Amino acid sequence: MSVLPGMSARTERALRDAQRAFEECGLTHADDTEGGCVVADADGLQLALSHHAEGRLFGGTRALEAATAQPVLPRSRGLTARGRGAVNLRRVEFRARLGDAAGEQVASALNADPVVQEALRTVHFDSVRVDPDGTPVIRHLGGSVVWILVPPLLRSTPLVPEQARATAAALRAMSRHGADAASTRAPVSTRDV
Repeated sequence: MSVLPGMSARTERALRDAQRAFEECGLTHADDTEGGCVVADADGLQLALSHHAEGRLFGGTRALEAATAQPVLPRSRGLTARGRGAVNLRRVEFRARLGDAAGEQVASALNADPVVQEALRTVHFDSVRVDPDGTPVIRHLGGSVVWILVPPLLRSTPLVPEQARATAAALRAMSRHGADAASTRAPVSTRDV
């Protein structure tokens, strides 16, 4: 349910515009059985685009989230990431939840991977996380809709193609790392569970 008139139409338009920005970078529209927006690159990596709602009464956002359509990293209890650097982003530091050994391994591998770090440095993100199922998610600053109730205001922030390209490259780098980690990971013993 939309608080302001035209909110759902503006949100849908912002999502279509974000899809077009990804398509301008060489990704193609792919069918999604859940009715969302999915784009795919030439290597077959599918990225799911959606809006995450925050705020309720006096204002909020519908922030664009880009994620891989399927989990690509090992399962954990989830990772959070935080940018480091006062003015220029120097690196992104991934952190696992307390007591999550699998998450610690994934976090330290992503922290040590220079390809992932360089790719994330170029993305203008609001937040980065890895869901417990192994899906990396980038909440982007562009492609979002911001609203306030008093005075009634509804604005879209465009996603420029360069940022779509950088976001796709970061998710691709993380997914390739996940494939590498999965192939070199030791099998889990039943004693470890």
